[in-house]
Amino acid sequence: MKKLLNSIILGVTLLLIGQASLAQKVSKLNETELMLHNMQGKIYGWMTEWKVPGCAISIVKDGQVLWSVGLGQRNTSTKQFVTSQTLFPIASCSKSFTAAAMAILVDEGKVDWNKPVKHYLPDFELSDTEAEHTVMVKDLLSHRTGLPRHDFVWLYSSLDRKAIFKSLKYLPLSKKPYEQYQYNNLMYMVAGVLIEKVSGMTWEKFVEERLLKPLKMTQTVLTYPELFKSDDYAKSYRKQEEQLVEAGFGSNVDAIGPAGAIKSNADDMSHWLLMQLQQGKYENLQIVSSKNLKENHTPLAVVYPTEAKYPELGFNTYGMGWNQNVYRGAQRLQHNGSIEGYRSQMTLFPNNNIGIFVTTNSSAADYYFVNVVTNNLADMLFSFPEIDWHSRMKQEKADAIFAEEKKMKEQNANRVLFASMSHNIDSYAGIYEHPAYGILQIYKSDKGLLAKYHNQTSELIHFHYDYFLGKDLLENIPIQFITNFKGNIDIVQIEFPNAGIIQFRRK
Repeated sequence: MKKLLNSIILGVTLLLIGQASLAQKVSKLNETELMLHNMQGKIYGWMTEWKVPGCAISIVKDGQVLWSVGLGQRNTSTKQFVTSQTLFPIASCSKSFTAAAMAILVDEGKVDWNKPVKHYLPDFELSDTEAEHTVMVKDLLSHRTGLPRHDFVWLYSSLDRKAIFKSLKYLPLSKKPYEQYQYNNLMYMVAGVLIEKVSGMTWEKFVEERLLKPLKMTQTVLTYPELFKSDDYAKSYRKQEEQLVEAGFGSNVDAIGPAGAIKSNADDMSHWLLMQLQQGKYENLQIVSSKNLKENHTPLAVVYPTEAKYPELGFNTYGMGWNQNVYRGAQRLQHNGSIEGYRSQMTLFPNNNIGIFVTTNSSAADYYFVNVVTNNLADMLFSFPEIDWHSRMKQEKADAIFAEEKKMKEQNANRVLFASMSHNIDSYAGIYEHPAYGILQIYKSDKGLLAKYHNQTSELIHFHYDYFLGKDLLENIPIQFITNFKGNIDIVQIEFPNAGIIQFRRK
């Protein structure tokens, strides 16, 4: 009888303990749900202020998906809503996929991080022969090859990957390899070409078979034609005279796919974050070895120019597909993505088992909005005292506008008023060519000179003498016409951003 009584007492005690434990779990869950509900209200407010029609967010923590949600509109004309399955181009967030794909080939002994690219791609050519033979595989993925961006080679052009790869030898380097961090999309494209050469599969096929399928990222696609087959993708928008207009899909990003062509959603990206946090494993399947995924996460270059704007942030470094720094004392890995009117950001806190992904369909806010959302979510998850990141980013944007206006004033101060062109306007018209940058057509209209470049037409605003400033695609880019010894205009010289001066010669 005594044993029975003790058993009953023990059973009741365990039941009460179990109920108390369950109550604690429910209480904790409700607290998290309440925090996310409150945060969602704030995000809607920020979306209105930053002119962001729609966004999608996923959060993972301790091996679980904490939040995967769509907010706002994916199409402002049809008023269709964003869901957690709405596809967004994630642009340069794709770089981490290319780095992970290369890590798999390193795992298999098919690639060595420290071998020259030339070893795998004999037809890899740069304008600097020494650099061409020096650059290693990991350098392609860490922006330290010496080649500046040269994005106008591919942006809005009709060139395919093969043609762009062949044109690399005509692009000037601005630094020696390893001399300085210089963000470069073209070298990620080369990494994709290397993956194809070594694996026998295109970059798209390799990523699909070796990453997307085992990660169950079933809705993620790699090209625009695939995106357009979906009935749930976000259109993107840009600001035009205080209004949002569609940005379109003409960037040609698929040609440099390994640098920025992935289109995904909040649900699928939560799987990507989990794999990164779980040392290359997803649902007990080891997709990438812990050793070589760690190589992706290891700093290789100091991001230049070096700056830590706020006391909560450390200096930025870059590994392979990831920026590394410190956020309020916590190690942070992060990468942004920008194409057409889309802006995305993915963030890992590896020591805290937290991952955050934010994507939007508006360039009006640039990266300010995704930074506000990501940082506030991080503060919430860490239970940090709240920082007014929204006001900080508003001030950053105002400072950027002021700096641009100051630059334009300084530029205009150097203008020689009423200094006419040195030739009759008809003398400037013609077809000019660069072996990598392609065809530049200059022709006369009732507005003056126009430039047709990569199927985009830009007005040229006369500055003084033979100097002009571009509009639209060539917005505020300095353009100079150069006269040869015979007195004829035979060169158009354009100072492209993050590339330097490029000369187009008359055909």
